[in-house]
Amino acid sequence: MGAPRSRRETRSAILRHLWCTGGSFRPTLSSKTGLTDASISRIVADLKAENLVQETRLTAPYQGGPSAFLTLSKDRHVGAVEFSSGRVHVGVGSLTGEIRFSEWLDLRDDADLETVRATYRRALHQLTDYVHRTGIQLRQIAVSIPGYHEDLRINPIIAIDPANILADIQTAQPGVALLAANSIMTRAVAHQLKLGVALADGPYLYVFVGHGVAAALIDDFAASGDVSPCEIGHMVLDPRGPRCRCGHSGCLEAYVSTAAVAQAIGVREQDLLSMGGRQAGRLKLSARGRGDLATRLVRLGHALGNALNFTPVRRVVVAGWPAELGDQAHGAVLGGIDASLFGGASTVNLAFSNAELGREPAAGLALATYAYLQRGAMRAEELAADIVTDNPAQR
Repeated sequence: MGAPRSRRETRSAILRHLWCTGGSFRPTLSSKTGLTDASISRIVADLKAENLVQETRLTAPYQGGPSAFLTLSKDRHVGAVEFSSGRVHVGVGSLTGEIRFSEWLDLRDDADLETVRATYRRALHQLTDYVHRTGIQLRQIAVSIPGYHEDLRINPIIAIDPANILADIQTAQPGVALLAANSIMTRAVAHQLKLGVALADGPYLYVFVGHGVAAALIDDFAASGDVSPCEIGHMVLDPRGPRCRCGHSGCLEAYVSTAAVAQAIGVREQDLLSMGGRQAGRLKLSARGRGDLATRLVRLGHALGNALNFTPVRRVVVAGWPAELGDQAHGAVLGGIDASLFGGASTVNLAFSNAELGREPAAGLALATYAYLQRGAMRAEELAADIVTDNPAQR
């Protein structure tokens, strides 16, 4: 028998399963969470009383089967502040994924500390105004920042002091739980848990190529939250190469970000960021333009091969603009991996994930939802009591 689970853990297991699947019949919920029918009934009764879950009647999945179908409530909300794609995005969404409110303000990469703070404060004011007008109570806010690291007071990518923004948000939304995270963690949560991605079991390297470029090593994230961010975009490929916004020269990001690619092929970056459904593959490019893109994708492959030399993982998922090119990108990226990976790329499983550009603040809201459900949708004082109750040394 395994160790007994705390109230937080059992609530979280149920809530996260409902979130990831969109809903469940009780027998399936019991099977997937490892909880008994009696435990499911007891916990669901509590969650219904707190208006965290709703139960409706659907056609039974088999003759004589259950008809009561559980889903998350649409009446609980989370918020997000997401620094992405040269903008500050703010949003409010329900636990079921509907975006109730979304606004953004432009923010240049080279903006100074005061400009950045003034911009996100204006965005935060829009968020707060919406919450006050509608009477919505936020249960969690996620703050997504490129290059974020809790030990860095000033971010090398965006001129921002994370402690200041968290203090400003806490002042504007007192009592609301906050989570600050690196943008790649935000993308990774949305990718694995809420974008309908079907992946085989096992660890993989998730790579996002947009206005910024980063990667995350993901191993059973849904169960453990295990994500290791990797600033692959700031791997220097040529010290004499183009200047990167981090201050170095020749970084991968300086070659394959949407800012670099848009300039090379003569389109606006925001047009490239808003492309979906493989529209990028239908761009009317000259032979020289197509060759330039291929060269950039090979560089991406070189960086990925170098990253894979440090880890035994051989599954790679690339999201962002290369995914919109489909098969055209596969050969170039795989060729770059083959040229730099010890032993070659014959054992690498390379896949692409579409429909992840231009969705802000959906990823930030997904991270906020995950954080809220991960703690069992419990208040801080409840969590403290739960820890004491379930710590054998303190019984």
